[in-house]
Amino acid sequence: MKVDNRVIVVGSGPAGAAAAVFLRRAGVEVLLLEAGSEWSSLGLTVRIRGLTVAKTRGELSERTGVARTAEPTAVLNEDLSPGGLSNFWSCAVPRFSREDFADAERAGEAYVWPVGYDDLAPWYERVEPLLHIAGSRADDVQVPRGNVRHGWELTEDWQSVVGDARRTGRTVVPMPYAYGADTSLTLSGTAFNSFVRLIKPERRAGGLTVRFGARVQRLEWEPSTRRVRGVTFRDGQSGREETIPCRAVVLAGGAINSPQVLLQSTSADFPAGLGNTDGVLGCYLHDHPVGKAVIDLETPLSFFPPAYITRLDLDRSAPLYGAAGMQWSGSPIAARALLQGYRGRAPWAGFSVFGTMVPSKDNWIALDARERSADGTPGIALHIRHPAEAIRLLDDTRDQIMALLSRAGFQPKMRVWKVEAPGMSNHYGGTVRMHASPKFGMLNGWGRLHVASNVVVADSSAFTTGPEKNPVLTAMTLAARASDRLAQELKSGDL
Repeated sequence: MKVDNRVIVVGSGPAGAAAAVFLRRAGVEVLLLEAGSEWSSLGLTVRIRGLTVAKTRGELSERTGVARTAEPTAVLNEDLSPGGLSNFWSCAVPRFSREDFADAERAGEAYVWPVGYDDLAPWYERVEPLLHIAGSRADDVQVPRGNVRHGWELTEDWQSVVGDARRTGRTVVPMPYAYGADTSLTLSGTAFNSFVRLIKPERRAGGLTVRFGARVQRLEWEPSTRRVRGVTFRDGQSGREETIPCRAVVLAGGAINSPQVLLQSTSADFPAGLGNTDGVLGCYLHDHPVGKAVIDLETPLSFFPPAYITRLDLDRSAPLYGAAGMQWSGSPIAARALLQGYRGRAPWAGFSVFGTMVPSKDNWIALDARERSADGTPGIALHIRHPAEAIRLLDDTRDQIMALLSRAGFQPKMRVWKVEAPGMSNHYGGTVRMHASPKFGMLNGWGRLHVASNVVVADSSAFTTGPEKNPVLTAMTLAARASDRLAQELKSGDL
């Protein structure tokens, strides 16, 4: 590997994997640093035409060394193994829409993204084939048509709900899923594990090297060039620190680990963390508040393909507040329905109601010297609280879903409703956010640190706001777009 052309990618989750793939496609050699061991993510998933019939995987664990300084029940899950939390991912892949970016703009200057839907659309088109998506071939205001491999349509029994929802400011569409219709056997805990599906094939093709057991500690700043000159990590086996030089870095550790690395990257120029010129590093932490509903029905309703009940139109909702219902599907539901004499339908329906919260400087992560993680890395303070408006929104959306089902004649009765603690959705974001102004964000529209042109942050920490949709596809898309631009500038000599 040529040091003078090497880019280091930190993290093998979906965004890091997308970055590595698009760097390699552009002819750049890549060293990927992965904190987990090579065999720590072993699992098995068997799917037949998109329905999971067998699955084994390890347990999701909570991170150690965390001081919860706002909501004491806040959850911070992690999986230090190849693919990261994609070992536990549901594989939902809706695009962000024009409405999502317009919603941010109407909320005020602090929430305006430096990119828009038209900037991302061609990159969605390039990333989606990596995911073998099953979804609708129709366009929708809230869920734009994706580059799908297999077309899905909702079954006939959903049609009365579909028509009624349009009249009330929502739409109902099949949720797009990665590998949603494929028959496959995968040596991972989900149908799409980013290390198995993307990194392994690229590694076999050459030009991509993976260093396992490498827990990144900091990026090394070079004042004379105003760039990062290397990455320092702790070896998981020896415990020793090692610094590797590089031309550029793509940081893709997620909304907690990415800001932690930058906070630990202190220097005379940046005593509060690399690039933290205006005190926003680690701030604007946001989450998807989520409520879980189980609804009994007098008339059975189909669950495959699963339905997605979108958020209300913008003119019926407050800025940056929306919530959507994602129907549960899969083999456990199919098996239970079959035991009760139903095939493809069930006399109940389960929904995860995902909502939003306005990103605020009052929600943040920071280093906490009093805490220590199990591997010896510094602990963190996790300060997040769901605003009351977000919880009311979940309750209102639950009631609106019940009303839709009632008017369609299903005679719904709520059996279970539970609002989960912060972090249960595993969708934290926003801590190294994009914004045109350093006053409100750390990154420009290409995911680069405002102060360091050879550092890209490519994961959900870069999100300026957090729409109610699953963030993975958009994180991968931002990573692909930023990495391709980085590669072109490296090759041309502009960087």
